[in-house]
Order: sequence, then C-alpha cells, then structure tokens
Amino acid sequence: MPLSTLRSDLKTALTSNTNYSCYDHVPEIIIPPACLILASDPYLEPMVIGNGKNYYVRLTLEVVSTTYSNPSALKNLEDDIETILGLIPLNYIILSVSSPRIRQTNSTDLLTAEIQLQTAYTG
Repeated sequence: MPLSTLRSDLKTALTSNTNYSCYDHVPEIIIPPACLILASDPYLEPMVIGNGKNYYVRLTLEVVSTTYSNPSALKNLEDDIETILGLIPLNYIILSVSSPRIRQTNSTDLLTAEIQLQTAYTG
C-alpha cells in the first residue's frame, strides 16, 4: 500500500463531520476550519534495523480554526480537536496535541494546533 493511500484513508476517516474540511496534502489556499494531514519529523522509522519494508509512519494533523475573535477561535479549535481525536482510527497512536498558536497563512493570522500520530506501515 502506498503512503498516499495511508493519508487518503486517514482523510476519509476524519471527514465524517460537517465542521471542517480535511486535506491529505497542503492546499494552495487554506480555508478554515480545516485539518491538514502532513508528514511529521521523523516521517518514517524502521521497525527493525536492516528491514526496509516495515516502518513506523508519523503524521501531523494541523488543525486550523476559523478566523473569528480570539476567544471564539479558541473554542472552535478545541471543539475541532475533540471531534478529530474521536475519529482517528484505532490503528493510530495519538502521540501528542500541541498548544494553540498563531500561524500566518493566506496573508492572515490563523489559530492552529498540531496532533501528532504514529502508525505501522508494511510496504
């Protein structure tokens, strides 16, 4: 299974909602609220040294809030994080959720947070 299929399957699981858009790539323009599935660092780690077929894959879910006032944006971001955490498939390990921060994109400031995930991959 290609890594693109892994991202696509995760996107399908996360789009069981009507609150936000989910992308398995970085779109040219981010329209909040949104969830972006990105490669994390490290992206691939071998499960066993010397075995080039089995990896741990780490992904980052960048959760982007709507651009309302700060208290409203924080509540919307927290609501989206809770929704997304409930939709993550069982074959993923949730490693962490970052604190909210301001990210400049689309020539505007957006409130975002990152969810770090890990799963097993057999190539």
